[in-house]
Amino acid sequence: MALRIYPAKEKSSRLLALGYSGALAAIAGYVNSVALLVWLFPVGNLTALTTSVGMHASNPLLYSGRMIAVIVIGFLIGVMGAGVVLAPQRGHTGPRHGGWLLAEAVLLVAAAGIEHPLIRAPLAAAACGLQNGMTSGFPEMAVRTTHFTGTLTDLGLLVARGYWHGVDVWRAAVLTTTIVLFVGGAAVGVIVGGNIGDHALLPVAAVCAALAGVNVLHNRRSYASQN
Repeated sequence: MALRIYPAKEKSSRLLALGYSGALAAIAGYVNSVALLVWLFPVGNLTALTTSVGMHASNPLLYSGRMIAVIVIGFLIGVMGAGVVLAPQRGHTGPRHGGWLLAEAVLLVAAAGIEHPLIRAPLAAAACGLQNGMTSGFPEMAVRTTHFTGTLTDLGLLVARGYWHGVDVWRAAVLTTTIVLFVGGAAVGVIVGGNIGDHALLPVAAVCAALAGVNVLHNRRSYASQN
């Protein structure tokens, strides 16, 4: 089974993309963990929730049915916003990406501060949706950072087909890293959320804001080095 290794000149940019997507996966795992712990509903992986929408359709006035519906809608709005704002972009970084990460931070702060469950949950879901929409539009390789059914499928196929076509080391590394860091982020979310409840979203909002600043700074340095 051959390994497909990329040229050395691409290594630094690929390592940056690897760390970037991994950090976002950790953020998503953290947020989803806090939501499950404090609100009893996930806000990032929606397969089970969309099934529940159909199950609760017979009685839409049930609290759980309304909660599920607003979470799904919030996530969808976040994804659609990412599609509209980031469609012209062809890279991983830039002012729009930085602004989008800052918007995620604002949504998480709002979700931590608002008491009404039918408002705070969709805000957190929208934060996850806009992040997943952003990373799904990465050039060369879409990265899902909030749910992993597709990621595990891609990783399994990548390894299984490697016998015939060679293993794409970088793609395998990205898929594996996002899974591992999502789980790690979820573990940290349980610890922090168990101690401070909703306010556990504030530290991760600060991380998103910091990533936004690093994103824009890296983009400016890259632009300056090319001119």
